[in-house]
Amino acid sequence: MTRAHPVFRVPALLAVAVLCAALCTLLAACRGKGGDGVVRIVPKPSRPAEAAAQAAAPAAMSDTGDARPRIAIDPQDTVLQILSVNLDQDPDEEQLIAVKKLSDVGSPVRLLVVDADPARGTYYYQSWETETDATDSRVFSLSVRDIIGDHTLQVVANGMNDAGRLTLDVYRLLPPSQGKGLVYRPVLQVVADEVNVDESERPDSYATDSKPGASFPVIAYLRDPDSQSVMDLVRIRYTWNAQEGRYVPGGAEKIPGEEVRQAQLKALYTSSGELAFEQFISGSWVQVQPGTPGKSRDTYLSIIDFDPVGRKIGLSSGNTQEVYLWQESHRTIYNRLLAIGENEAVPQIQLLRTFSITVNDPANITVTIIGNDTGESPTVAYTRVDDDIRQRLIDRPDTQVVLAPLSISGRYIGRQGLTVDFQSPRVTWRDISGLHAGSYVLFSLAGHTILTTRFSVEAGDPGQVSSWLVDYAERQDSVSITRTLNLSPVQLTVSGYEDANGDTLSLLQYEDLRKN
Repeated sequence: MTRAHPVFRVPALLAVAVLCAALCTLLAACRGKGGDGVVRIVPKPSRPAEAAAQAAAPAAMSDTGDARPRIAIDPQDTVLQILSVNLDQDPDEEQLIAVKKLSDVGSPVRLLVVDADPARGTYYYQSWETETDATDSRVFSLSVRDIIGDHTLQVVANGMNDAGRLTLDVYRLLPPSQGKGLVYRPVLQVVADEVNVDESERPDSYATDSKPGASFPVIAYLRDPDSQSVMDLVRIRYTWNAQEGRYVPGGAEKIPGEEVRQAQLKALYTSSGELAFEQFISGSWVQVQPGTPGKSRDTYLSIIDFDPVGRKIGLSSGNTQEVYLWQESHRTIYNRLLAIGENEAVPQIQLLRTFSITVNDPANITVTIIGNDTGESPTVAYTRVDDDIRQRLIDRPDTQVVLAPLSISGRYIGRQGLTVDFQSPRVTWRDISGLHAGSYVLFSLAGHTILTTRFSVEAGDPGQVSSWLVDYAERQDSVSITRTLNLSPVQLTVSGYEDANGDTLSLLQYEDLRKN
């Protein structure tokens, strides 16, 4: 089957939460189970940084991919992370488990402490539970570190709430209490636009000296509520107070935007290698055509996305987008990076693009694209996507994700024994691999209808999610109705959707009106 419409991807400013979180909510409900506008002075703690901090902790912890909960987990909860670590001085290893109710996107991420007790028949039991300020299951990191300097391990939870602000929750172990096992209490809970633990090296003597060592401050940044500039910040420094047994905030310090700008550029320009530059340009940038004051609004012409983690570069213009596999980067002078990409749509032909990226300001870059088949393009100026631009783009009609007006029900039959039975919100799918039961949702994206299914093997399993572009037609005469459902495989992305490998499925449903 040949599709008449062009391959379409929604502009890259369609936020992850608008698409992925919406689908997660809808599909989880069906199952019945329970860019970045922040201006930074200091880098946000990365996954490698968290891993390094965990490795430095004076305890052995297993990789979360290999760990298994040592207690029964509520079927309505999904496990986000598990740390197996010795939290106290006994010979047994305990567990920290982060869980969340998938059926409620706005529910908090919860922490469970699983203690060991050889005297109990079950051996392991839950000794403590708490709610963190984080709600986003995709942006969450759990670690144990000695940030207070008292030779014990604190539980540190980094996350993001449903308003898109970063969260930091720090918990300290309470003295042993008869029969209660391990119990913690919060010593710091912060919600801010940027927050991190300012760690430094302690002297070697700290490992052998029982005296308290230096505690690490926590630095939080918030946008200045008294300023119209997104680069004007307020910095709050939290320090450990041993007498009060908690972190206490210092005074709010205003950081002018120019100081932020200079600090960012200095850190970028003086960095070595390509990694810092790639991280700096990571995210979405938009080409803006200014409107006439008082007459017309700004027009957004094209969008470029840099994904150094996924190693992709996306270039959106109108209703189409080119995606390039980010092969390598080369740092030239202090403010320029050459990024080489290969078009992923035509792997048989090596279509290379060299993106020459120049940074003259934290919020603005220029990009020149040089192709091995097209030569050099004009230089284009791009602006980093801030909250205002992001909201304008999300509010556009062509980026809305809504439930589709199309309703399908009953059994559809395809080739090679394929049958699909829709009984909203459930779907039963039978093919040569067997029978699969799950849930489905139909939603509209920029005027097109997408079908997404989720099939789970067992309770708590996130399941396998597949999506198709829907082409539906219905023909009726005096005696029957014939419905045609063509499903073309697509892959959902933060940019909307793109073609995926696989055959288009043609399904038919015949209804005999004479039987009604």
